[in-house]
Amino acid sequence: MTWDRRAKKWLARYHDADGKQRHIGCFDDEEEAARAVNKAIRDAGLEGRRRTNPVDATGSLVPKPSGPHNKLDDSAVVAPDPARDPTATTSKFWGVCWHKSERRWAAAYRDANGKNRFLGYFDDQESAAHAVNAAIRRAGLEGKRRTNPVVDGALVPKQPGAPTRIPKKRRRDEPAATPSPRARRR
Repeated sequence: MTWDRRAKKWLARYHDADGKQRHIGCFDDEEEAARAVNKAIRDAGLEGRRRTNPVDATGSLVPKPSGPHNKLDDSAVVAPDPARDPTATTSKFWGVCWHKSERRWAAAYRDANGKNRFLGYFDDQESAAHAVNAAIRRAGLEGKRRTNPVVDGALVPKQPGAPTRIPKKRRRDEPAATPSPRARRR
């Protein structure tokens, strides 16, 4: 909702499933506009995917915090992973990293074309690592991409000194016994 200075009314709009902005209408009352936005999002079936105006148990709208920093405090929404060391910036599993602004674990892998594929945010490292393994398996890249080893149903963390890339296969493990005929003589 925004205030239209020329019309001196509240404009209500939302973004549909395709990301296009949809105009709902102009309202004299801010609360009436907020309820119209909530109803339009609900009617479009986007309630879990679009932000709605919060309503308390009595049915009245909850006002936004005022001031220059009016971002809602969402620290209670997702609790940080208790197993995570607050100073750790990396995960102990391949394809998993801590996303600071989301306060959750992010999972991703590279597809066959080398394009980075984002899998989503997870509350703990283990579920993110399982998602990475499943995505690599679905893409048919098991031998070409590093997966997180699973032993007896439990994930095994990567070793601290393990290389980050899969080493390329060498053409020959041993040198040729006889020099090639094209070899240059001195």
